[in-house]
Amino acid sequence: MASSNMWSRSKIWLHAAFLSFFLVFSTAGFSQDGEKLFKANCASCHKLDKKLVGPALSGVQDRWESKDNLVLWVKNSQGYLGDHPEDSYAADLFSEFGGSVMPAMPLSDEEVGAILDYIANPPAPAEAAVVETTSAAPVEDDYTVFWLLGFAVVLLIVVFVLVDVKKSVKALLIDVKGEEALAGIGEYNDLELSFGKRAQLWLARNKTIAALGMVVVLVLVLNVVWNGLLGVGVYEGYAPPQPIKFSHKIHAGDNEIQCVYCHSSAPQSKHSGIPSINVCMNCHKGISEGSRWGTEEISKIYDAAGWNAETASYDKPEKPVKWIRIHNLPDHVYFNHSQHVVVGEIECQTCHGEVETFDYPMKQYAPLTMGWCINCHRETEVKMNGNDYYEKIHAELVEKYKDEGLEKFTVSQMGGLECAKCHY
Repeated sequence: MASSNMWSRSKIWLHAAFLSFFLVFSTAGFSQDGEKLFKANCASCHKLDKKLVGPALSGVQDRWESKDNLVLWVKNSQGYLGDHPEDSYAADLFSEFGGSVMPAMPLSDEEVGAILDYIANPPAPAEAAVVETTSAAPVEDDYTVFWLLGFAVVLLIVVFVLVDVKKSVKALLIDVKGEEALAGIGEYNDLELSFGKRAQLWLARNKTIAALGMVVVLVLVLNVVWNGLLGVGVYEGYAPPQPIKFSHKIHAGDNEIQCVYCHSSAPQSKHSGIPSINVCMNCHKGISEGSRWGTEEISKIYDAAGWNAETASYDKPEKPVKWIRIHNLPDHVYFNHSQHVVVGEIECQTCHGEVETFDYPMKQYAPLTMGWCINCHRETEVKMNGNDYYEKIHAELVEKYKDEGLEKFTVSQMGGLECAKCHY
C-alpha cells in the first residue's frame, strides 16, 4: 500500500513537472520578437533612420513626454488625438504629415513595448557579403501559422496532461479513501474513454470557450492571409541573377561612370532603357579582362556582340542578351523618367538607391508602392529656380498661396496627388 501511494504521488509530481515544462516552453516560444513585429506592422510606412510615409522612428521615445502616451498613440492614433487634445506634439506630428491617418494597430502593450525596444536597440548591421548569384526576390519569413499550429499542439498536450493528472489524483484518492468516499465527487466514467471521445466531451461541455477559441484562431489566420496579400507585387530587394555579371560598384562606383552614359534614354523618354551591347563595347574593345571575374564575363559580351578578339573584328554572329528585368511597374501606372530626371532634377539614387555601392547582382532598392510614391510627392520640393518649365507655374502657386507666404512648393501642391497624374 505504501509503495502504491508513493508511486501515485511520484506520478503527480512528474505530471506537474511535465506541465510546468510545457508552460515555460510555450511562454518562451511566444515571447515577443520586436524585429518581426516591426517588420510586420510598421516597416511599410516607417524606417528607423529616415522618413518614409511616416516619420523616422529612431529615438522616438525621447520625443514623447511619456512612454504610456506613445503606446496609446501607436495602438490608436486617432483615438489618442480625441482623448488628449492638449498634446501639442501629437497634433503637430499629425499635421506635419498632411493629416495622414496611421491605422489602429491590433497590438498589446507588451507587443508595442517589444517594438519600441527594437527601435531603441536595433541589431548592428551585418557586414555586406559579396553575392555571386541569387534567386527570386527575398521574402520576409512569416511563421505565424506555424506558431499557431505549435500553440495548438502544446494546448492539446497540456489538456492531455491535465486529464492524466486527474486520473492519477482519482486513483490516489481511491487508494487512500476507498471507492465509497468518492461517490459524491462527480462522474468519472469519461476518464475511461479514448482521447478523441474525451475531447468531444470537453467541447460539448465548454461550447462558449471552444467557440471563442475558434474565432481567435480564425482572426489570426485571416490576419496572416491579409498581410500576405499586402505583399503581393512588392519586390523590394529583388535581385535576380543575370546572364552577364555586371557590377554597378565597379562601373559607377570605382570608375565613376555616369548613369546616363549607359542609360542614355532616361533624360529623353519615359523609359531609362537597357544599354545595348554596343555601349559595353565602347570600353571593352580595349578592356578584355576585368578586375573581378577576369575574362569570363567580358567574353560573354564579345559573344553577344559577335566580336572576335583575335581578329579585332565583328566577324561572328550576334546573340541577344536575355537580361532579367528588375524594376517593373503595373500596366496601369504612368511613370516618365525624363519628367523626373530633367524637369524634376531627381537624382537616380532617389529611386534606385546608392547604385554606385551595389555589387552584383543589381537589386530593387525601393518598394515602388503607391504609398511610397505619394510620400515622395508630399515631401519633395520642386526645384523651380532657374527652371523655365516652372516659371509660369511658380508665379501661379505664389499667388495661390500668398496668404500663407509660401514660395517653395512640393509636388503635392502642384496636383501631384491627383489620381489621373499617375493612372490612366
